[in-house]
Amino acid sequence: MRKTEFTYNPEVIFQSEFDSDLLEFNGIRIGQDLNQLPTESVSEFYDKEDKSQNTDIENGWILTKNGIQYVLKNRIVKMIRVKKNGITKLNGFDKDYVEKLIGKPNKISNDSITWVWDNVVYAKVHHYKKRKTKIHFSTENGKVCELEIE
Repeated sequence: MRKTEFTYNPEVIFQSEFDSDLLEFNGIRIGQDLNQLPTESVSEFYDKEDKSQNTDIENGWILTKNGIQYVLKNRIVKMIRVKKNGITKLNGFDKDYVEKLIGKPNKISNDSITWVWDNVVYAKVHHYKKRKTKIHFSTENGKVCELEIE
């Protein structure tokens, strides 16, 4: 098991020696030029116009079947989101537990969506500037539901 590979060791983001520049997601890091991913590992992909026929994307995002989303600009990975089944090993972590591990966030914001005319807040986002990480906690159960690493 490689310590810097998130998919094998997701708890690495809560360790004191965490470095987002060294962390790998399916072997891919922030700042890396993303060559085409194997088609069988991709579940969704969109270019900046929200349409694409293949995974060879210049600007947009690619979501893999294991819940890792790569946000690309000029084929370079600028941000990685971890969601859906990629977050399952961290689903039991709540904000109190995370704060014990890595401290208080620099900022807290809302992640919301508008349904018809109702604005629904579905996550509280804890911003950790030094870690270049945003941790989303579900407003439904208070547990980790998404990560963003820059």
